[in-house]
Parts: sequence; C-alpha cells; structure tokens
Amino acid sequence: MATQTRAKSRESQNTTNKEENERTCGKCDGGFDKEDKAVLCDICGFWYHLTCANVDPDLYSAIQRFGHNGSGDLPWRCRVCKTFAAQMFSEMMNMKQNQMKIEKSMNEIKEKVNNNERDIREIRMERQGNREEMETITQGAAAEIQDKFIQEIREIKDRIDSMETQPAVGKISEDIQKEINEAVQREKRKNRIVINGLTAAEDTYEEVWGKVEQLLQKFTIPPSDIVQVARLNDRRYVSVELHRNETKAKLLKRSKELKETTQYTNVYIRADLTYAQRMEGKQLREEMRKRLNSGETNLKIIRGKLVKVLDSTGPPQDTSTQQSGQPRFRGETA
Repeated sequence: MATQTRAKSRESQNTTNKEENERTCGKCDGGFDKEDKAVLCDICGFWYHLTCANVDPDLYSAIQRFGHNGSGDLPWRCRVCKTFAAQMFSEMMNMKQNQMKIEKSMNEIKEKVNNNERDIREIRMERQGNREEMETITQGAAAEIQDKFIQEIREIKDRIDSMETQPAVGKISEDIQKEINEAVQREKRKNRIVINGLTAAEDTYEEVWGKVEQLLQKFTIPPSDIVQVARLNDRRYVSVELHRNETKAKLLKRSKELKETTQYTNVYIRADLTYAQRMEGKQLREEMRKRLNSGETNLKIIRGKLVKVLDSTGPPQDTSTQQSGQPRFRGETA
C-alpha cells in the first residue's frame, strides 16, 4: 500500500510539475546538468542518476538504444516501481486464478441446472403418463375395491355373531391377569420359608431375627444367607427370605430333624406357598389318601406331582390322575 501511495504521489508530482520532475532525480531529488546521464522509469516517469539507480554503462547503452530513447523494446523501471509491479502481477495472478475458479463453479452450476431441467421434464412426462394410467386403473379398480369392502363388512359381522357363543373378552382378560399375578407371587416366594411355633406374639423384631438365626445355625446355615425376616398377620408365623433356593431346599429336606430335638419339637418349617399352591397340595393329598385307602402303596408327593416309588433304586413314576380342572401352575413340594 505504501508503495502504491508513493507511486501515485510521484505520478501526481510528475503531472503538475512536469518540466521540473524531468530534471529531478527520483531518489536524491538532485538536479541534472546537461552532461549528466540519466534513465527514465517507464512507470512513475521519474528520472534517475545512473549512480542513484545502480545502472552500469552497458545497461545504460542498451537502454539508450532499445529503451524509451530508442525502439522502446527495453523498458526500465526503478526499484520502487519494480516492487510495485511485482505486487500488482501477483495480485493479478490471484485474480486470474479466482476468476478461473468462479468460471469453473459457474460451469458446474450451469450443468446442474441443465440436469435439473432435464429431470423436471422427465418427471412431468412421467406424471402425465401416471395420470393417464391411473385413470385407466381407477375405472377398473373401483368395482373391485367396493366388492372387497363389502366382503370385509360381512366377515366382521360373522365374527360378531360368533362372539355370542364365546366367553366375554373381559372375563378372558380377568383370567389372564389372575395368572400373571399368581406367577409374580410365586416368583417372590421362591426363596422364602415360613416358620411356625418359633416365636411368641410379644417378641420384638430383634428377638425374632435372633431366634431365626439360632434355628438356621442348627442346619449349618450362616446368618449371611438370610435376606430378611418378617412377621405375618398371624404373629405365630415368621416369613424368612433366603439368598438361594438351594438353601431353602436344604431346610425343607431336613426340617423333620426338629422333632428329634427338645428345643424345637413344636417348630415347623414349610415353603411359603400361595393360596393356589396350597389348594394344589390339598388336592394331591386327598388323591393320595384315596389311593392308599384303595390298596396302593409307595405313593409320595414330589414337586407338585403324585408319584409311585417302585423300589429303593428305581426312579419314581408319575401316577397323578388330575388332568382336567388342574390349576395352570403346579405347586412346590408339599
């Protein structure tokens, strides 16, 4: 920018004081004698002493012959104008490159516009063809759609008529909800046992917990296996939740050993069963009692089934006769 300003100021000075500038050195501002040799800058129009412009005699001779005094094929520029010209050339090259980029972008845009116009024409032609095709299809399909609609109405009416002989939807939903609730309750109780006869009604919660721990230690079950202890509505019963189902099975299997002790003779341990499970167990016990009275032997209830143990080595066989009317969920070991 400073170079451009200086060049403009020199050009202005050259215009307003042309005669003086022609005889004033552009570098030292000194005058020229008739015998002084000088060169003229083709851009700024200032004269320069050869020594101020660092022009040697050979170059001066060439400028005199081919420069502004000669054919004009050999221009000469001062140092300031050379720098300015280089900057201008660089800027012009950048402008040319930018122009080429713009032209390239414009060509790409034109190509996209042409493609879009071609696509639009194709879409219009396609829509026109579809419209004609739809008119043909609609005339033939209207009757088919109407027939299909009438058929669907008839099917719906038939289903409504058939529902009169089926259970009410509300009743079915209620039964499903009961089954879901039963499954949830069984899942909650799968690791629980119920102890009867261990505690007194006036025992505190801490006393109940201590008695439970003392009882389970008899079966080598550490207190860490206990999740929680809770008293039921009937305060004679205590619900105990264990961490593992294996621990529960161990307790139920060895619970008969309590009768052989003095301290726990009247204490009973059973699985925490739902009402449906208790009813299942009751039905199995009644069936076993009837069959024993009829002369059958070696009957046992194992895992919710009435089985017949053939001998000490053979596997038990399922002999339950309950098929219809049996609850959906089988109960635990009674």
